[in-house]
Amino acid sequence: MSNYKKPFIGAAYYPEDWDESEMDYDIQKMNEAGVTCARIAEFAWSRIEPQPGEYDFGWIHTAIDKLSAAGISVILCTPTATPPIWLSKLHPDVTFVPENGIPRVHGGRRHCCSNNPHYIEYSKRIVKKMGEEFGSDERIIGWQLDNEINAQNCTCPDCVALFREHLRKKYGTIENMNKAWNLTLWSQEYSSFSDVNIPVNAWHNPHIKLEYRLFQSDSHSNYIGMQADILKKYTKAPIGTDTMPVNTVDYETLTEKCDIIQYNHYDKPKDLHGQRFWFDFMRSLKDRPFWNTETSTCWNGSEMTSHDLKPYGFCRVNTWLPVMLGGEAAMYWLWRTHWAGHELMHGAVLAPSGRPLHIFEEVQRTADEFEKCADFINNTKVDTEVALHFTSLNWNLFLTQGVITENDYRGRLYNKIYTPIVNAGLRPDVIGARKDLSSYKLLFSSYMMSIDQGDLTERIHKWVEDGGVWVVGPMSDIRSGIGTRFTNRPYNSLEEFAGVRQAYEAPDRDKLIKSVWKNGEEFVGNEWYELFEADEDALVTVTEGYPTLVGKASIIRKKVGKGVVYIIGTVPSEADMRKIIDMACADAGVTGYEISGTLVVAPRKGEKDEGLIVAECKNESGSIVLKDEMTDIITGKKYSGKVELSPYDVLVLKK
Repeated sequence: MSNYKKPFIGAAYYPEDWDESEMDYDIQKMNEAGVTCARIAEFAWSRIEPQPGEYDFGWIHTAIDKLSAAGISVILCTPTATPPIWLSKLHPDVTFVPENGIPRVHGGRRHCCSNNPHYIEYSKRIVKKMGEEFGSDERIIGWQLDNEINAQNCTCPDCVALFREHLRKKYGTIENMNKAWNLTLWSQEYSSFSDVNIPVNAWHNPHIKLEYRLFQSDSHSNYIGMQADILKKYTKAPIGTDTMPVNTVDYETLTEKCDIIQYNHYDKPKDLHGQRFWFDFMRSLKDRPFWNTETSTCWNGSEMTSHDLKPYGFCRVNTWLPVMLGGEAAMYWLWRTHWAGHELMHGAVLAPSGRPLHIFEEVQRTADEFEKCADFINNTKVDTEVALHFTSLNWNLFLTQGVITENDYRGRLYNKIYTPIVNAGLRPDVIGARKDLSSYKLLFSSYMMSIDQGDLTERIHKWVEDGGVWVVGPMSDIRSGIGTRFTNRPYNSLEEFAGVRQAYEAPDRDKLIKSVWKNGEEFVGNEWYELFEADEDALVTVTEGYPTLVGKASIIRKKVGKGVVYIIGTVPSEADMRKIIDMACADAGVTGYEISGTLVVAPRKGEKDEGLIVAECKNESGSIVLKDEMTDIITGKKYSGKVELSPYDVLVLKK
């Protein structure tokens, strides 16, 4: 990778879609646009292996030769998301079977089952062949495995058999499983594991629904891990698999054998600010910069457009966001819109005619800015002492038993916790259950129904006792790792650890409960309450509502060892959540920036350089109060004090 300058700006390129005579023109235009990286071959299985055991790699060699000669690096993809028709004809059982029981047919993509032995066999073979052919080519800076593997809850015979075996390994005996899930209720006991089927009923037992989701997550992870194991025998280039903004498949497990995180997203202008959350998550998954392998230059579409014209500046800030938040590649889907087939109306850099789209100048401008700022970006990392938990287990728990209706896990976390954090001028790492906590001073574990994940509970407790500040709740620590409630206590360990006692819990979407802060100011909670016996550590107490609830505490601050625990027992208003954040920051010794508007603030620090990158991502104005005088690397202009940003503005500020 040292042969090519980072950060990369790139695009997905499909030379198999075009006559070879078009390639020189495409590459010339890539140079004009400032594109420095191309992804190729992700859907090209039938072109690579037109018949079983017959391989054609010549066109890929030609593409790599020509791209490299123009100074453009290559990410090579395994094409396993699009198996050719001959595989489906040889082995009709390879197809994915959705809950309606009707197998998918050839004509789309990702229509095969990750557990099917024939699909696995042929996938292994083509990955091995590609590794042998291209593994030592240093012009290939990375590999992408498959494409956007997500929650496909297949019901084929292979999945049924493997699910039963999964249950047998996990629970040992059918009696153990029946007892763990309380299956005497509604006479749901099974007499053997062979009786267990895929949960396709709308109102099925929540524990088997959760277990099946976790099993499918592991199945996809095993499939990606298999490909990574093969390629590592042939290449030293980093290996990844491109993910999407969905956490049904556990990304910590899915990418365990990968070297690099790859991520795809597509947003309308009104939703772009939501990508802050996902980039903060992708950054935390590996100890190296991630790649934003797909985003759109303008509109999305398949046979019809699904987005409209985006304002000037959107393409630029959309390209900057992943890089400022810890990535080293921002890549468009796609370079040149397909002339036939799927996605005929998807935005790109070039139209099918080869003519540049209206955003071409914006791509050029951003590429020039990446060039100017490359040294600062490459020599610094996002610097934060704040973390927010976000796990696949809890995503699936909320899908299968969401506590209250319309309780979207990611939406809750983003709107009720993450947004107040970033509005306080903080930059959190969004972390999974395995992430080491030692570099953080302040940790949020909200809407985390189960903290019972590996040794996470023990690690959090030790981290707090050593001086960490933990903000936990609402709806946290209330389920086991298999989604059951506790029969002798409301929480797994929170009461005992923090020295509190829950008195009651109650839904309250009608806002019958009224509360006040310790100083008498009104507190606005909503929807759900976990209420505790109040003592001198109570921050918020109930003043009105059902008589037995009055006087109980909904927010408590407790000293534990050298650290502090804040327990949030309800859904605070944004203003009240901000008060909690400010108090927790004071305890942790963490300070943010004073900002207005929808700004993304990325403090960055390296061995020699320090500064921050600031971007406006909602096409509105905003401001930030700087703590030091800084110079914008893009323009050379010096800034200090309060700085105003115009819509979609980007500043790369260095001390």
